[in-house]
Amino acid sequence: MSERFQRTYISVREFIDSWDKEIYELTNLDFFIYLTINHVGNQIENRYFINERNNSHLSLTFDHVGTLCFSLGDSLEFFLQDNCFGNCNLNCPLDLEASVSLNRYESTEQMQKRLNIFRSIASDKIVKEQCLRVHLMNHVILDTVIHFYSDELDIQIDEEDIDVIELADFIENIIVDFIRHEGQSLLRQAKEPAMDYFEELLGSEDEIDASEAWSTEEDFWDNDFLENWQSNFEPIDDLFEKFIVDVDSNSVSKRKTIASDIDLFKEFLIENADIKNAYELNEEHILEFLSHWLVQQFVLEDDSKIQHVFRNLAKFITWFYHNYGIDYKSSFLSYYKSVKKDVPRVIRALNAYLNEYDLLEALLLQGKSAVEQIHGFYEVENLHSRLDKTMDLVDLHFFDQVKNVRLNSSAYLKLEPGDILQATLVRDTENWKILEIQYIFPKIAKPYLI
Repeated sequence: MSERFQRTYISVREFIDSWDKEIYELTNLDFFIYLTINHVGNQIENRYFINERNNSHLSLTFDHVGTLCFSLGDSLEFFLQDNCFGNCNLNCPLDLEASVSLNRYESTEQMQKRLNIFRSIASDKIVKEQCLRVHLMNHVILDTVIHFYSDELDIQIDEEDIDVIELADFIENIIVDFIRHEGQSLLRQAKEPAMDYFEELLGSEDEIDASEAWSTEEDFWDNDFLENWQSNFEPIDDLFEKFIVDVDSNSVSKRKTIASDIDLFKEFLIENADIKNAYELNEEHILEFLSHWLVQQFVLEDDSKIQHVFRNLAKFITWFYHNYGIDYKSSFLSYYKSVKKDVPRVIRALNAYLNEYDLLEALLLQGKSAVEQIHGFYEVENLHSRLDKTMDLVDLHFFDQVKNVRLNSSAYLKLEPGDILQATLVRDTENWKILEIQYIFPKIAKPYLI
């Protein structure tokens, strides 16, 4: 951060914590907004409130600059999402030099003053940059500035105040220039995940925090450290009760959903992993819970609920780090990349199979001792004909290959190489077919099945 900005008005951790998203949900647009907040802050402090303006009634402290710029960033993202990357097809931020016909341009009465100025010099067309400027001023900048001074500093001003207009014009120029020179690559892929960018900046901040924490040895064993260290040994039930109490939610139903999802994780830790206190928790428990245990719990359940579990577990891990100093965020993000699509997919595959399952056939064949049967965990090595629904399997424990195994179910269409079936196979003339599937697991669950 120090290489890019002279000063940081909003740290990356403050931004993530206040942006109402988990880090894995943040996009390139979010990252652009984060950069914009700090860039605009530096420009306001270093280029605007200088010389005689430093004594202006609108002059701001460092903290006030940060608050104003955060509000601007929040409003800017909302505007870009709903308009430039939402309802509007003009694509102004990514095509600033192109022209657009004024006949296509719809505006409110409030915006006609600026448009009339453009008409006087541009006949029937305006450059898209001018279109963007009109919307930024009227939907983002002016209202934000006026409300900031009213709410934060109790200074009552209106949009005709010359000092406010000058400040708003300055901010508009800074934002548009930043979009032109710094924002193009990010905004062209605005919805792509930006987790790596934020993780890199978080790592830099953590290094700075660590160096500061170790700067004075006599402060290391302070009361807060000892209290957190000792709290690691508190019972696991107390740990989760604290988290639920601390959950920031005004919605009773949302709080109940979070509690229900976290109860799943607590149940896994206590009953499956035999975890008794926070100190015993490790990252392997997180992966086993996400890839293996959840699959077993969601048999014949709505797989869409799984995303709630992912989000609420991420909230817990973030809270766990802030309150206990134990950081599993990177591990969770790494696991999440693998499980976010594969776990719901294998659950859908299993549920499709169970809905079509012929119980009578299974009972009849299981009772015939002459029918050759094998049971175990089988990894899908290859998928063959979608028509015949055949595949090659490998026994996880004995490494035997089983070729051309038929699965007479629409679940076949949802499988991918690497998936693991806990299944019973029966020989059908020369080849094998799947008689019964107990579970389907994603490839990442393999260590917990061997």
